[in-house]
Formats: sequence, structure tokens, C-alpha cells
Amino acid sequence: MADLDALLTDLGTRFGVLAESNTYQLTVIAHNSDVAVGDLFLLPCKRGPHRFYIFRTTQYANVLNRTIEVNDVARNKLTMPDSYLAEDLREEQLIELKGLVLGYAQHEAATDTWSFHRPRRLPQHLTDVYLVNPGNLKVPGIMRTLLGSQLGEGLYLGDLLAGEQPLRGVPVCLPPFALSRHIGVFGRTGSGKSNLMMVLLRSILDHNRQVSEGERSDARVSILAIDPHDEFRNWHAAVGGAGGVGAIVGGYSAQQRAALVEPFYYLTAKEIPAPGLERRALLSRADLMPADLISVMDFSEQQVSFATQYYADHGEQWVGRLFVGDTDADDPDAGPQFLEATIAAVQRRIGFLRVGHTRVFTPFDPAAGRPYDSLLPDIICALETGRVLLIDTTLMSELEQFLFTTVVARVLFSLRKALRAAQSAADLEREIRQALGNDDNNGQVGMQSLADALMDRLGEGRLPYLAGEDLRTPDQLPFVNVVVEEAPSVLNPQRLRFGSVFRDISRQGRKFGIGLSVVSQQVSEIDQGVLTQLNTELNMALGNENERRDAIRNASADLMGFERELQVMGKGQVLVSASYMDVPLPIQVPNFDDLGS
Repeated sequence: MADLDALLTDLGTRFGVLAESNTYQLTVIAHNSDVAVGDLFLLPCKRGPHRFYIFRTTQYANVLNRTIEVNDVARNKLTMPDSYLAEDLREEQLIELKGLVLGYAQHEAATDTWSFHRPRRLPQHLTDVYLVNPGNLKVPGIMRTLLGSQLGEGLYLGDLLAGEQPLRGVPVCLPPFALSRHIGVFGRTGSGKSNLMMVLLRSILDHNRQVSEGERSDARVSILAIDPHDEFRNWHAAVGGAGGVGAIVGGYSAQQRAALVEPFYYLTAKEIPAPGLERRALLSRADLMPADLISVMDFSEQQVSFATQYYADHGEQWVGRLFVGDTDADDPDAGPQFLEATIAAVQRRIGFLRVGHTRVFTPFDPAAGRPYDSLLPDIICALETGRVLLIDTTLMSELEQFLFTTVVARVLFSLRKALRAAQSAADLEREIRQALGNDDNNGQVGMQSLADALMDRLGEGRLPYLAGEDLRTPDQLPFVNVVVEEAPSVLNPQRLRFGSVFRDISRQGRKFGIGLSVVSQQVSEIDQGVLTQLNTELNMALGNENERRDAIRNASADLMGFERELQVMGKGQVLVSASYMDVPLPIQVPNFDDLGS
């Protein structure tokens, strides 16, 4: 691998000289040049092991070489315009750069490699400074050498940003396991969040293909991607774009579709004329628990108590029985009695689940010829086998969208916990049924229909919890990520006071391989307990000082010096910070249409 002197040769001419340094910032003096906030510089150092310090400009100023005030020169030029004066000052014009040391790369002589370290040391006095110039074709290789351990490997997001230009050939990636450790995606409207999601989805599909074809040996990744604008499937195809996930899937061979896509990749509340890999998104009332509704709607404590008790008595038929007024009010053995006003309030709150009021939740009443009709068992199987699922929510109400996401997340989380709890294959069915509240021995109906459907798929091998006679562990299953769009609506402190599966996943999901992607225009409205569990933050341009301050305070890496960036970043520019990275990295997410097939 190249040593310090070889890398210096590739960097070209010196840009400036280090003037002052402390543990907070560096000051560099350079000849008058065109620079931008965010430009990167390298400072070689031979004090101790050979190192390259990586410096990022946060501010700069025009200064003069001689001890005269620039204001005086400006006044003279205005009142006594003299070409000789301007020419005389040309060599006197300098710039002063101030900024942060992101860290340093140190050459390890024993292994001839470069290792990256946090900025605990400073470069020597009057160190030469070299510009990381995107126009220098050797610069990408130099930055990959020095920052290799920080750039990541796996799911491509974008290219390292040097000032206003991306360094093509210096990709920044998320490791696949990051999707099981919670991600925050924050940015105001128009900052490029949707394009970022498209690039991430493409990377996940490519990663899963490589794993399937033996090019990678790590786990697959699954994602339940909520799409509130129905753009991920076709992505600009109508206006000449490359198409979205649908175009990628359409280019797969039959074998690839079987391994990576089937039975579906796209669910929608619209009617599908010829269902194939696109399906109508249907869940059943039998899939619902009161906790699901309580986590997305306002319930009083009395209403919570009634709904919980009613579900304990009636299990998966609780919604239908409540609609027909079967409230057990006259049954002395039915348990605690509740006020009629409380019961009526719960009936009103769940009224959107009535036939004709919802496009997503099907009625459940076997005695009346309405059997269990739900895609939930197949959704779970798809997520457990490494799939990208797009959920078009354009025709769903906000409640339906949040409830759909909540139910899928809760069931998946419950099943992974059941799998961890089982001691043998013989125990698995019991643990799954108990996790779904279906315990015939104790008279608990729970979600019996869902449990039966999952047991069928377990026996067919579609639910991959068994390897022959042996149990798989959650560590042997795909990393799963559930996207929570418009996160403040369901992850605010008021909503979480009665509990939420998302709060439970944020705290415990990592050990079961399940993560959340919290997507929001606001950081300040998200529950603090959820924010503190985020391991990766993808911060884009934010709208006001409060949001920028909260983003900096909650970041996994120190973002001091990046405050201004979060206000002025351009479209598609992202500040990536993570608990497994030593330094935050600014990147430019490419236009998805420019990536090709």
C-alpha cells in the first residue's frame, strides 16, 4: 500500500500552511484561491508514526499579508482608483481557513495499512496543507486508502462530498446490519428524502442478489418501505426516467424473481386487475389487537381498559362483535362492567374498520361466511426470507397506514421473540401461539387464525424458522427494517404513553435483528426514548434552528462544526453519522435515474 511520500506525490502542489491549531479548530493560511465551506484538506505529519490529518473548512476569510487593514485598502481603492495599487496587492492577497480535524489516518508499518483514528492528536507546527481536489483523478484512490474503515461496505448511499462536489469513486455505504439498529432520516420537504430511499432500495436489492448468487456471505436484508406517494415502483418512468423498483424486478430472470421477489414486492389499496408480483394490500380485523389501535389513536384510560378486557374475552372476533353491540353488558360473569359511554366511545373510534369504510381491513366472522382473508402471513414470510416490500399508501387513510405498519411490526417482533424463546423445534409452535395470544389450554383465543396460517407456512418451509429438525436463531435470518413515515404522528411522547410496539422495537429490536427507519421533517417531535436508540442518522437540510440543534444533540457522532451545513445543504446532500463510525461524513446522493439498471 502507498506510504506517505507516495501519497503526497499524487496530491500535487501544496495549497497552504497550518498557522494555528488546538483541539477545537485549525487555522490555515493559503494563497488567494476559490474555496468553499466544506472543502477537505490533508495535512501530512511525520511527528511520530506517519499520519494524514483530514481537515474540513467551516469558515474562511480574505486577509492581507502585510499588517494593514483591508478596510483601509478598500477605502483607498474607492477614493483613489489606481491600477498600480491593485497590481501591487495581488501577491498580498491571502485567505485564512478555519475548520475541524475530522481525524487522522495513521500508517501501520507492520501491516503496511492505514488505520483511521478520532482527532486526539494535532499535526506539527507549520504543516503543509493539500487540497482534496475532485478534479485530481488520483484523489479518490487516496481518500479510499485513508478513510477506508469509515466509508463502510454493503448498501451504497452516495459519494463523499468535498465542498460542493462529490468525489466520484469514494462511495459511502451502510453495513447491512445497520438496518437492524435503527435509522433516522431527517430533512425538510424537497431535500431529497424520496430519492435517498430509492437509492437505498436499489442497494438492498443488489445486496440480496449478491448474497443469493454467492458473491457475498453475509445476511440478506428485508425492508417494509412505506411509500406515501406511490413513486418507488415506477419512479419517473412516465416522464422518461429509468423506472423504479418495478423496472429492476422486471429485469430479473425467472430464477432471480423466485429467489428475490416472489410472492410479491408491491402492495396497494388499489384494485389490481391481474395480481402477480403486485397485490391488493389486505389485512383482517382478526389481525388487530387493541394495543395496535391505541398506539395510533387517542384513547382514554377507561377506554383502554375496556378494549383490553373485551379482547381478552373475545380474541380475534372482538372488532366484529363490538360493531354488532355484543358488549356483554347483561352478563354478570363477563368481568368488569364499563359505562355505556365508554363502550360507545370505543365503537366510534374503531368505526373506520366497518365494511365500506376501509380498503385495507377485511371483516372476520366465520359463522356469517366471512373467513380469515389476510396477506399478513405471507408478508411475514416475505420479510423473513429477504424481500423488499413497497407499500403504496396513497389510498389509505393516515390511520390505515399507521395501523398497517404497526400490525406488521408487532407480529414480526412477537415471532422473533418466540423463536428466541423456543428451546427446540417441538417448542416452536407453542411459543408462537402464546406470542399471538392463542393458548387453548388457558382459554385464550387471541389471533388463532393468524397462528394457524403461520403454522401451515412453517410446515411448508415458507416460514424459515426451521433448518431440518433444528431451530434457526434470529441471527440466522435477514436483517429486517420497518419504515415509519411521518414518524411524529405515531412516535410522539403523548402517543407512546400507553405503550407501542415501535418503542419496544427501538429498545430491544437490535437483539432480534429488527430495526426501524424513522422518517420525518422534524426531529424535535420524536419521542426522546426513540431518538436515543437511533444508531444511524441521515440528516439532510433542516428547516429551523430548533430542528438543527436537536439533530446535532441526538447524533451518534459529534456534529460540532456542522451546524451551518444542516441549513445550507443542497438537494440530495446528507450528513451521515453512526455509532459504528468514528467521524460524520457528508455525502451527495446521486440522482436515482442516473444510476442505470
